Amino acid sequence: MFRLIRDHYFLAISLNHFAVDMLNSQLALLVVFLAPALDLSNADIGLIVLISTSVGSLTQPIFGWLADKYGLRWLSGASLLWLILWMSFGVLISVRWSIPMLIVGALGSAGFHAAGTERATDRGNLILIGKTATAASIFFLFGLTGHAFGPAIGGVIIERFGMRGILLLTLVALPVAINSIYRLHWSVKDSDTSEVLSADKKESNSQNAYKRNMWVIVVFVLLVLFRTAPGMTSMTFLPKLFQDRGYSPGGYGFITSVYMFATAIGGLAGGMLADIWGRPRLILWSLLAAVLPMYYYPVIEGNLMYPLIFVAGFMNGASFSVVVVLAQSLLPNSRALASGLTLGFMFASGSLGAYLFGLAADLYPLPNVLQLNAVLCLLAALLSLFLQKDASAQNA
Repeated sequence: MFRLIRDHYFLAISLNHFAVDMLNSQLALLVVFLAPALDLSNADIGLIVLISTSVGSLTQPIFGWLADKYGLRWLSGASLLWLILWMSFGVLISVRWSIPMLIVGALGSAGFHAAGTERATDRGNLILIGKTATAASIFFLFGLTGHAFGPAIGGVIIERFGMRGILLLTLVALPVAINSIYRLHWSVKDSDTSEVLSADKKESNSQNAYKRNMWVIVVFVLLVLFRTAPGMTSMTFLPKLFQDRGYSPGGYGFITSVYMFATAIGGLAGGMLADIWGRPRLILWSLLAAVLPMYYYPVIEGNLMYPLIFVAGFMNGASFSVVVVLAQSLLPNSRALASGLTLGFMFASGSLGAYLFGLAADLYPLPNVLQLNAVLCLLAALLSLFLQKDASAQNA
């Protein structure tokens, strides 16, 4: 693992991921900050976040297809430059145009996640000799870390310097983008990655024939849907759940950070274990282990809720990177497209799930609505049995 982190190529992509998600996490803060000036209601805020998330997710397959077809290794760094540019415009110009600028900037996130994931897994496969899930988990750990610490950093900056203080973050991210373009485009020859690409295709042809069975893809899509919604709804409504219990912003902010930190650590552990146990098996047991903590954390009070929240985030996050790597095996000749399709669908379905949970929480108690996440984890685990059976039959 440490050998991979010391690799300049992989580190450049991972730092790029940290910067992208750190800037992405500023959107919610900026929208809330602008709400009084723009007279935005809570529904307006939710709609803006949903639109921005959709722009940054539904367009990912397009960027993935472009990266596969034309080999755009520089796309990762260029995508961060795009995000830096439009976010800087958004905080500099009139507040009436800030929201549209920030939404346009979300295309940079789409371009990076589609192309960057494919580059990171390929490089990891080369350095760690086949441990693709481990490489993916390390790559996503950087992104989740940026997403976790971004709001805390951005909140302090906005409080002290106003909205334009976000320019400090875009300036810090600028050399990261330039370094990424240099490392991925000029410092590595095509021959350095061609061998791992051909090896991946041979491995995919011999061990992963999922694409021959459309039913497997249908099951996989449903699995991603049921697995992603609990994570997104928990991150969205944990602050509201504990605000309703009388917690201060610092209190429910800390609880939310516990969940997000557990998700990041779980993703790293899950990727490493998947290379030992197998991907479908890791998905099955991690989701089964998430059922009970997902069911009880919304209704338990006292000190016991902290370990329950941590375990819920850890177990749900364990399969994140594994699902993406499994998707790449479904489309071995279009790995960037597979990454874009999967991540785009995960972000979009997660946002839609959070919206539906919000509608349900207006009619029923929020703790009871959040308990539905346990049912979704169980359904996802049962669907993974089909993938495990299919993989065992093909390997035999």
